[in-house]
Amino acid sequence: MKKRAFAIVFLLASLVTSVQAEEKNGWYLGTKMGWSHFNPLKYNIDDLKKTDNTSSESKENLSAPIIGLFLGYEFNPYFAFEIENDTNGFFPHRIFQKEQKYTQINSVQLATKLSYPITDDFHFYTRLGGTVFWENLVSKQDLKSMFSKESKLFPSLSLGAEYVFNKKFITRLDYTWKNTIRNIIDSSIKPSLGDAILSFGWKFGKSDVDDIFLSDDSELLNRQYSVLNENINFPFNSTELKPISYDKLDKLENDIKKMNLKNISIILSGHSDRIGSIEYNQTLSEDRAYSIKNYLTSKGFSREQITVQGMGNLYSLTNQVCKDIENRPLLISCLAPDRRVEIEVLSSSDK
Repeated sequence: MKKRAFAIVFLLASLVTSVQAEEKNGWYLGTKMGWSHFNPLKYNIDDLKKTDNTSSESKENLSAPIIGLFLGYEFNPYFAFEIENDTNGFFPHRIFQKEQKYTQINSVQLATKLSYPITDDFHFYTRLGGTVFWENLVSKQDLKSMFSKESKLFPSLSLGAEYVFNKKFITRLDYTWKNTIRNIIDSSIKPSLGDAILSFGWKFGKSDVDDIFLSDDSELLNRQYSVLNENINFPFNSTELKPISYDKLDKLENDIKKMNLKNISIILSGHSDRIGSIEYNQTLSEDRAYSIKNYLTSKGFSREQITVQGMGNLYSLTNQVCKDIENRPLLISCLAPDRRVEIEVLSSSDK
């Protein structure tokens, strides 16, 4: 039994070591402790005490300590998957009394965790899963009956609350009901087992999907501020830079160097006039922004620093001025301010 427990601890530690280096993972690890087999829906302790043939050992079997380890992956703030190992009936003060037999049973549980955030740090949650004892996993007969009415699998349901300190440290309090397949099929409303658990854990990674739900990116943008702005205009139906455009971009580069700006990011917003289809103007506006990005990268700026976005003809500067012009050459000339790329340079004091 002890060898198996050490093997489980080693397995969980190995999993942690192998994934800890990956920063964009929502992994977390924790330990749990509590009281198992205590279920007021099924057992009445007072009635048991009145029964003459109830030994002290049966009372301990009914209500016994539980400890365990769990490893989980959080796909987003609402959904996670967990695997855990539990030891039921763990009495530290009797661990060396080999002549006596105690109900020390090891089990493994797989579960999905559905969270209901109240605040960013406080959640209620439900866990749905199944528990099976290690002894049943190594028994061929029990494995054969795993999907039958005589299955040794215990479907489980947990209800609990969770609080996360400093985005890293987890504390939980929950109650788990476990019932046999037979009782479920027979529509029994009294679960076979119940665990009251207090857990502590540690988050050591960040989920990729988490970025969809959290506002970390928006907070980063809020910490940045605009320091320089410039507009570059283009000829009609063209993505080529004019000579004056090169002069403006070179001046922009020199201004950035003189200001000794840190954590630079550059946003290029391409625009077009209203002549042409929506799809064509969208592509044209993006290509104009990319022509400036290519020039800036040739001057030493990193491509990761530069963001390109095409606006098409959505944000015209000439709607009122040019709305009544029907002559095409005059209209092309009037719409010149719309054929542009807006450059915004952002900087942040964060290092």
